Amino acid sequence: MDFAFTPEQQAFREMLKDFIKRECPPDLDRKLDDEARYPFELVPKVVETGLLGLVFPEEYGGTGGGVMEFVIAAEETAYGSAAVGAKREWLPRIAKGEIRSCFGLTEPNAGSDAVHIETRAVKDGSSYVINGQKTMISGVDVATHMMLATNTSPGGEYSGMTIFMVPMDTPGISYRRLGKIGSEIIGVFEVFLDDVTVDESMVMGGPEMANQGWLQLMKQLDLERIMISAQFTGMARRATDEAIAYAKQRKQFGKAIADYQMIQAILADMTIGAQTCQLITYYAAWLKATGQDCNVAASQAKVYTTETARKVCIDGMQVMGGYGYLREFDMQRLVRDSLLGAIGGGTNQIQRLIIAKNL
Repeated sequence: MDFAFTPEQQAFREMLKDFIKRECPPDLDRKLDDEARYPFELVPKVVETGLLGLVFPEEYGGTGGGVMEFVIAAEETAYGSAAVGAKREWLPRIAKGEIRSCFGLTEPNAGSDAVHIETRAVKDGSSYVINGQKTMISGVDVATHMMLATNTSPGGEYSGMTIFMVPMDTPGISYRRLGKIGSEIIGVFEVFLDDVTVDESMVMGGPEMANQGWLQLMKQLDLERIMISAQFTGMARRATDEAIAYAKQRKQFGKAIADYQMIQAILADMTIGAQTCQLITYYAAWLKATGQDCNVAASQAKVYTTETARKVCIDGMQVMGGYGYLREFDMQRLVRDSLLGAIGGGTNQIQRLIIAKNL
């Protein structure tokens, strides 16, 4: 196998690095985190990079990127900035930043057991009437649309999920923000749906995809887990570089702390973890990009990178000592943000069950 990136992919990575350095300085991340504010001012600039249309074909306004470009984008944006982290007629609008979507799947009684969601969509002529509740949904307040998973079968089994693209200004939708300890730039919300009426044309993929939501969901899970792996790889790399830079300039007892073997051992372990995160992520992405079965590899990557990134970030805080705990430095934010990895995108316990079932 060859993990070498093409010249075009390398140029894409460098473009992202330059963009983040120019438009997303660390002070902006800290300010947005303190204010728990979404950076609307960055949207037009991000559109210019082509990031929002990365996974869409050029004929729909996208840039036609593949899996590896997707991984590069997820890794570099997670490394560089927390601020930058459909139907055919919607794709050009998404690519232009005109549509911002959130994904409404998790419910009070359905998380890992996603197939048994209770939010009901009842057919009424050419429309559906939706009632239910979602929770822990990211980005609701800044979204123009919600990709809403609903139960359209009395049995609530695999053949009974339908996903709708619902405008957030549709009557009957209300929400409230939930408090959390990390990733403050994107809020998490409870969403309440009270007789929300949508036309059947709002079914993702068209009316013919009614009751096919579970299959649609399954097709995207491997890519989602690879994307999460790339994000936490970027986070581990960032924490490692921050810790190394600090250790070189921080002096105690007359010399830089990087000269002490105990600090060197921590830094060495951090670099091992960060590099292994890259390799396991790139391997899963390579399988996906070449059309091979990547189900187990994606779950393995998700488990390893999220748990390793958490340890690397905590080790980075230990290297920085009290400074790593202060809000004016990035390490404390990396530690807080790293805690979500083992929970979001399918808990790591579920990932281990997926791996075990394939042994």
